[in-house]
Amino acid sequence: MKTSRIILMVGMMVSGLVFNSCSPEDDIKTPELKPLIVNEDFARGFVDNTTLGVPGWINIAETGTAKYKYQEYQHNAYAEFTSYQSGELVNVGWLISPQIDLDKQEGEKLTFEASQSYVSSASNSLEALISTDFDGTNVTTATWQHLNATLPTTSSAYFAWIKSGVIDLSGYTGKAYIAFKVKGSGTNTALDGGYQIDNVKVFN
Repeated sequence: MKTSRIILMVGMMVSGLVFNSCSPEDDIKTPELKPLIVNEDFARGFVDNTTLGVPGWINIAETGTAKYKYQEYQHNAYAEFTSYQSGELVNVGWLISPQIDLDKQEGEKLTFEASQSYVSSASNSLEALISTDFDGTNVTTATWQHLNATLPTTSSAYFAWIKSGVIDLSGYTGKAYIAFKVKGSGTNTALDGGYQIDNVKVFN
């Protein structure tokens, strides 16, 4: 009899747990996730060591003929610009993001990763820039402003990815473009190093 009562009490307790097992988390609403405004890992259309042609991105040779190319290391695709073996005195290449409407949302931020290979001079440079008056074609007539990003230096290890840090874009309005500009030389071995760009994200 005593055993039956214990079994009955345990059963009632279990039943109560089953029907009253709502946790505090059940009352917490899951925040609405917003898609990334830009999310590029340069895997789209990838063909190793060919001229980069990611849909929406603009790949321009301002001086010389060298352009950004698709490259891969350990199954990771990325964009790379190098003047190596271009045979040209000066190479200036631009990789420019799709247009970003900064009036559609607030508090935009930018992050990306960059690395360098065989860069031995600061004149063989990488710049992260933003423009709100670029017409999609003429880089030299647009106004470009430097972004406060952490970039590889001549002392950075080769192919070691450097995180840009979180770059605040909220001070800009209108239609904007993010650009990665590299200067080098195919005839000066001190200026024929390369830069790699990956995981470009704009979010709010």
